[in-house]
Amino acid sequence: MRFWNKLNFIIKRNLPDSKKLSINQLAHYFFVTYRIFWENTSNKTILKEVKGINTNFLKKVRTFSWEKALQSKDEIEKLSICEAVPSFMIERLLPVMDLEFIKDNLKVMNGLVEGDSIAVRINRLLEEDHEKNLDLVIKSELENLNISFTKDAHLEDMITIPRTMKSKVLKSPIYQKGDLIFQDRASAAVVDVLDPQPKELICDMCAAPGIKASYIAQKMRNHGKIIAGEFLNPRIRIMIQLLNHLNVINTHLLNIDSIAFPLRFQNMFDRILLDAPCTGNGTFLTNPELKWRQNQKFLHQNTVLQKKLFQSALRLLKPGGILVYSTCSLYPEEGEYIIMNFLNQLEAQNLPTWFSPSYKTNGSRISGAGRLFPSKQKTQGFFVGKFKKKAI
Repeated sequence: MRFWNKLNFIIKRNLPDSKKLSINQLAHYFFVTYRIFWENTSNKTILKEVKGINTNFLKKVRTFSWEKALQSKDEIEKLSICEAVPSFMIERLLPVMDLEFIKDNLKVMNGLVEGDSIAVRINRLLEEDHEKNLDLVIKSELENLNISFTKDAHLEDMITIPRTMKSKVLKSPIYQKGDLIFQDRASAAVVDVLDPQPKELICDMCAAPGIKASYIAQKMRNHGKIIAGEFLNPRIRIMIQLLNHLNVINTHLLNIDSIAFPLRFQNMFDRILLDAPCTGNGTFLTNPELKWRQNQKFLHQNTVLQKKLFQSALRLLKPGGILVYSTCSLYPEEGEYIIMNFLNQLEAQNLPTWFSPSYKTNGSRISGAGRLFPSKQKTQGFFVGKFKKKAI
């Protein structure tokens, strides 16, 4: 899935009649090509595994030259094929990123960086169950399992472990109990930026699968109230399980459309997190299938939705209240361009200094807005904006 167009390119170059193949036959060739290029599998093993493969195809693939194959391609096509992303995405990013920076981020999201790590959050909502300090308990447990970890330099409740150790953590008693939860650093940073306080009324407008909502509750020490909305009912059921597992008790779940939030009153919430649905192009490491949905129609659907959700958020937020808007997208259309529609109603707030600045729009950057990049901050690709609602 991650390298679909790269595999497709190789097959088309070496199997002229590939269009005549059935779906099942074509799937076999994808499998075989992956086995040769990524796993260096011998022809003998492949012919045992898959019947009916053209042996001439195997010979051609063995002598395939990327240099010759890409000779007539321009830089965008080359990058699209080599890093396995649609050219649509590259063309959208070129006005705000140079080609090398795009390439660096795609490499990280393709999992091609040596010594890759993964972020884990310490869940402190079960801390009272421990006689000793939770950090010491976790340190001891991880050391006993020979799992190396590093405390995050910017996020107090986060640690990072080698990605190769993930399965070990999943099987560990401290994970099974709920003391640890896997959460990307960008996702945790968004909650850190929201800075929820114990006595506040907070809205998480698009809350599923509930990891951010659980961290908001942790920051609030299970005090105050969180209203968490989600449109899809099956995702609500997943959230219930997660929040129960992590001992979240101050959160009320609503199966709603947050564009038309079913509350009688406006100007209600002290803080709102709008982590809006988006194209997800900053999350290819964990969601490679989203690569092949990147097109103009998908982008337009999401930006229309984001704009409506933002309008709804402003109706619900108290004057002087804090709105954090985020998307796991690298496109300016889902970040800076959305914010520009509402600047007259917003007062910019400071973001952490370790964030990158926003993209430039009309020659200048947007105050209160910033970005996180896979190759720079070692997170998913995110846009984050923090604003105070101006008094009417």
